[in-house]
Amino acid sequence: MILRSALRAGRSLRRVPLVQLIVEHGEPYRAPHRCATDTQDGEESSAVLNWWGDTPIGHRYQLRAYSPAPAHVRDEKPLDHDDGAVMADKEVNRMKKMRVFWTAQQTFMEYLHVTRGLSFPDAEHISKHSPVFVSNLLHQVKDAIKDPVEGDEAAFRSKVKTKEIRDERATKALERLFRYYPINEFEPFFESMGLKPSEYQPFLRRDLMFLSDDETVLENYRVLCNYGVMRNKIGQIYIGAAEAFSFGDGVLASKLRALEDLGFSKSTVIKLMACCPAVLTCGPHAELKIIEWLDDIGIQRDWIGQFLSVKKSYNWRKMVEVPQFLAELGFDNEGIGKLIRQHPDFLLDGSGNALFRAVVIMLKAGSGKGDLFNLFLDFPDVQARSFARNIQSVTLFLTDIDVSEEDIKKFVVANASMLGSARVKKANSILTYLSVGKKRLWKIIREEPRQLMKYTLGLKVSRLPPCDEIAEKSLKEKVKFLKNVGFAEGSNDMNKALKAFRGKGDELQDRFDFLVNAGFEPKDVSHMIKVAPQVLNQKTHVLQSKISFLVNETAYPLSVLVGYPAFLSFTIERTKARFLMYDWLRERGLVPPNFALSTLLACSEKRFFKYLVLKHQKGPEVWEKLKKEVAADKNAHCASEDDQHAIVS
Repeated sequence: MILRSALRAGRSLRRVPLVQLIVEHGEPYRAPHRCATDTQDGEESSAVLNWWGDTPIGHRYQLRAYSPAPAHVRDEKPLDHDDGAVMADKEVNRMKKMRVFWTAQQTFMEYLHVTRGLSFPDAEHISKHSPVFVSNLLHQVKDAIKDPVEGDEAAFRSKVKTKEIRDERATKALERLFRYYPINEFEPFFESMGLKPSEYQPFLRRDLMFLSDDETVLENYRVLCNYGVMRNKIGQIYIGAAEAFSFGDGVLASKLRALEDLGFSKSTVIKLMACCPAVLTCGPHAELKIIEWLDDIGIQRDWIGQFLSVKKSYNWRKMVEVPQFLAELGFDNEGIGKLIRQHPDFLLDGSGNALFRAVVIMLKAGSGKGDLFNLFLDFPDVQARSFARNIQSVTLFLTDIDVSEEDIKKFVVANASMLGSARVKKANSILTYLSVGKKRLWKIIREEPRQLMKYTLGLKVSRLPPCDEIAEKSLKEKVKFLKNVGFAEGSNDMNKALKAFRGKGDELQDRFDFLVNAGFEPKDVSHMIKVAPQVLNQKTHVLQSKISFLVNETAYPLSVLVGYPAFLSFTIERTKARFLMYDWLRERGLVPPNFALSTLLACSEKRFFKYLVLKHQKGPEVWEKLKKEVAADKNAHCASEDDQHAIVS
């Protein structure tokens, strides 16, 4: 039973620290990396590059989640591509803008239509949507279409005439190529269906060269086209159900009608084929077992079609576990149907994985069957993956303000529906905005949990009213400290510092003394506090690590902090990563020496990337590598500190 297994797993997970579970399951929703092309594809790409010359490496938003409205696709930055593949893609895109490329497409279309006998729509689509293949054709005739050496041919003054002559040479060269060196027509055919060379290579057969050699493939291709499937999406179906393209006359059309007879509209059938091609080969009843549940819970079968995406794939057999799980929780069919209508992502996001990930987190927090039932009765209006991420943010927030694990579990289980509705800010930010200590903040949240929803992302946080006696005593200590270091009582500088300070007066004095002992003059430290009073909100060991980094690992003297004390406000990870990137650029002569600290640190991440990282073509790669190294050093340091605490205890 799904619920019994989940509860059993939850009991075993309770022996694992809650924060560890969050780290293991945190941020699981990043887009998958694109696959790099294989060796053969790389060789073809290099051929294109060798002809056209090397070029330096340069570099969907939906209205709402699970909306039937079409997604607006934006260009995405390629991930994990080999440099050669990225260069090849850029080169092909550049070639597509050239006149000779258009000429090659026209010649290739005439070859397919006139010589090979393909219908005009098929020939036109294949020629216009196989840029890699056309580029390789041009590479094979590159010598024949080059401009003649001066003296071999009369020089034309007209640039238009020169281009026309070049087009004629390209056309004749390609016609000779087609006449004496037959091409494998399946390569541009597969590419025009939306497949990359690395994807269609396994489907190329040695005994087939021409599309006419396998009429069934072409006939079934036309059946899908006539049904309404976009030609450049058919490749996705071919990869998942290549056998369907071997069906005899009328078989594929009958399978499409069978899907419609199940209650699906034509648009839903097209989406089903794209995201689950197996319905054409294994049969809809064997693959789409979820439709039986849809009938039982009172949802029309075609309802699910509006939420399907052709860019995703679904495990329909695993999807059945979602209504089964809800039934075991205690929901009747009507309740399950209502819940699925309100949250279609329960079924479709990872085929139920996102929902079960949220359930695992709640089980880890100590939720039982009754708690889960109540949670789903009042589930917030967010996706399951967002719910899980929001619960994680609350758990990490409570951990950062030193709440015990047992108290965290009780708090999360008791307020799960509310806590899962929004993502809270980080603890450091909230403590700074509120100007409050950790114990008082936890007391406020424990007494009024809804107060935590005022600290979510996107909301402005206002300071808490002071606690009479404690606040008055703390204020007197801070005023006394500021007067001792040279501030005039009631001045703007003092008011600014009082608003920025956190902690007690004696703590501020200790941190002031530490800076003096580090090598600053008392008057310089006073000046630094006037400019950036938030510097004294940090513990002495944090200040020491930042000063040590500046003095020992950079070429800057300690005195620069007098002019820019805000340096001490930035995290050591941000500072270290930016300095390492600056040093890398300086070694290559791309930036002047002795950059101002404010120039390196005060600018946003986006601006730093634009004006410094992009100064070198390998800058983005080096920048990502440096950030990962700095993060790894931080994690290793934290782990070593935990080990030391464990040994001491």
